Amino acid sequence: MKTWLKLVGSQEHPITEAPWHGSLTDEHIGFRRAGKPSIRIGDHLFLYAPGGSRRIFALAEVVSDPERDPNYKPNEHGSCRWRLSVRYLTNLPVASGILLDDIVCGERDLRLSLRQASHVRLLAGESQLAYNKLQEKKSA
Repeated sequence: MKTWLKLVGSQEHPITEAPWHGSLTDEHIGFRRAGKPSIRIGDHLFLYAPGGSRRIFALAEVVSDPERDPNYKPNEHGSCRWRLSVRYLTNLPVASGILLDDIVCGERDLRLSLRQASHVRLLAGESQLAYNKLQEKKSA
């Protein structure tokens, strides 16, 4: 099992709903990139909302391998080529999530990593720190 940090929404179109349940209320996470994402069944995704909040607000378990999204529209903003099904383990209101800046474990700056990709694989220490902090918020 791998753990990933997945950006949802964008600076221009931030995710602000609370709690967020993917596109419309389905249990899918989308990917716009041309190549098939390397995320697989059993992996975990921490969902991160860029824009004003810059918070990690959900943890989901991947329950399907990536598949082509049958609703993909290349000329529509936000439309995704790929999707995968997830089951939420934690899903907080976006504003109640944890700041990305609080996930510092070593020398890597996750903000810089996310500038270059919509998802990045987390190191074990980063994953554990994010999990602990998200659980603290959930319990509060």
